[in-house]
Amino acid sequence: MKNFLLFISFIISSSNVFSQNTSLPVKAYFGIQYKPLIAGDFIGSSRLSIKNDTIQGEFTQQLGASFGGVIRVQFKKNIAIETGINQVQRNYNIQFSRLDSAITATKSLKIIAFDIPVNLLFFVKLSNKIFMNTSLGPSFVFNPSNVQTNALYNKYNLFRGEGRMRSVFSMEMNANLGFEYRTEKSGFFYIGASARVPFKPIFDVAVSHENTITHQKMVLYGNMSGTYISFDLRYFFPFNKYKTSNKLNMPIEQ
Repeated sequence: MKNFLLFISFIISSSNVFSQNTSLPVKAYFGIQYKPLIAGDFIGSSRLSIKNDTIQGEFTQQLGASFGGVIRVQFKKNIAIETGINQVQRNYNIQFSRLDSAITATKSLKIIAFDIPVNLLFFVKLSNKIFMNTSLGPSFVFNPSNVQTNALYNKYNLFRGEGRMRSVFSMEMNANLGFEYRTEKSGFFYIGASARVPFKPIFDVAVSHENTITHQKMVLYGNMSGTYISFDLRYFFPFNKYKTSNKLNMPIEQ
């Protein structure tokens, strides 16, 4: 949290300096974004396997999604700050197994979080309307609750998978790279990619097997990193300019 506050202070002070040293007026843009979260071992493992001699649970990351609103404040010709709020849904497939028998089961687990990124954004103009963007910054994450799923193989064997949040609030680092097509009347169209790396594992996970007759239970524990990359689609609405006119079409009545 201390590092996050220091970063915010740096961004604010930098924006004040830049805005004082340039005649470019500060502009704010509002947009919406959708980000499919891509499963794969690109910047971290997409699988977690925890087992002993009797049972095994394997978590495999599936396609997820993030969507929300974006606010961009441009205070210099090629520099801006981007923030907003997003809902992030990570999806996992859990494969349960009894290693001493042929008993297996499969269930899905959905983890929901909300994040507020604060990115320093840089532009590179490639043509009259096309820009390349790159940004980097921390993200403030809210983890609302624990999650759990059950898989009943038969009336004797019950598997359970759980995700337990380590803390309600956490921090992640995110980086973005993409291209933007800008029009004055129709807004900005952005396509790019992002990488997200939490500073700590996002969840402690557990798998268990219970014999529903004897009530014998075995539990295994692990932790989930939560890293991912995403394919980013954004749209920013046009910047609205207030216009006034000195002409009066009709008299003003008192």
